[in-house]
Amino acid sequence: MNLSFGIVTTNTYSRLNYEKQAIYDNAVKHFKHVLLIDPRKVSYQFIRGVQKPIIRYLGRNLANLSALHIRGVKKIANSTSILAHSLDVCGCILSDPIYRFKTGYGSKLLSTIGRHEDDSGSSSFIAFDLDNTLKLVASIETKKLFPIIVKPINGKQGEGIYLLKTAAEILAYTNLFFKQRMDSDIPIFFQTYVSFVKEYRIFVIDKKIIGLVVKVKEKGKIVANAAQGATFIPIENPQQVIVEFILDHLPNGIYGIDVAIDTTGGIHLIEANASPNWKALQESTGIDVAAVIIQDTLKKINNKKGTS
Repeated sequence: MNLSFGIVTTNTYSRLNYEKQAIYDNAVKHFKHVLLIDPRKVSYQFIRGVQKPIIRYLGRNLANLSALHIRGVKKIANSTSILAHSLDVCGCILSDPIYRFKTGYGSKLLSTIGRHEDDSGSSSFIAFDLDNTLKLVASIETKKLFPIIVKPINGKQGEGIYLLKTAAEILAYTNLFFKQRMDSDIPIFFQTYVSFVKEYRIFVIDKKIIGLVVKVKEKGKIVANAAQGATFIPIENPQQVIVEFILDHLPNGIYGIDVAIDTTGGIHLIEANASPNWKALQESTGIDVAAVIIQDTLKKINNKKGTS
């Protein structure tokens, strides 16, 4: 069998510790390919409509890697986390349960993988170093995917989002990004720009829609975000396709959802914020969101008492 085995490390074989060398030496007896993988040198292409992501490392696509061994992740937690989660959806066997590999930027990194898996997100591109980013830019240009949106993975309220229309613009942004970056475990993050017919902000509790507004961008803005001057217009009855989408894609819990519909009728999950702000939605709808949350909590307590 053409099996392949990966070991996450930033070192060469001669600099591996005893445990990793032992894993490597045993793996070469059973696997055709054994790779030492520096996760900061891996790039990702999550193309909408394509089942598996493209996971590039030193010219090789890791999407078919059989197994991945991960030990320490100090200083490479973000890059290791996205590698582990990306390979997990590809069917790769991981040395530890997937929940072990978390990142502080889950809303941008790990959620990108989930949206690709269920085909609910826009095409996305991630790289941790300049060389791989330049290769991504070349791929974006070849596939004619401009314009591209660039987002900071630790951004909020629409800050730091730019629309890049040409290869020259994306190259200028890329060079500046890596010149100013202070942490090699922080990646650059691109997404294809999609023209949306409608954008919605939806407040959801346990898959039930509590409040719904249509978001209208301020003229000249890239995103329809309240902090960026967007107007929220309340509506009573969401499209059935939106309701079904929420039922299919969200677990129970409290969420502020940004959903959009493109010109072909496709639905894009822009964000599912588990710690949402609701001031703008409350002001536009008149719904006392805090009161709804407390009432829902009391109902759950009473239901629990009734079953005990």
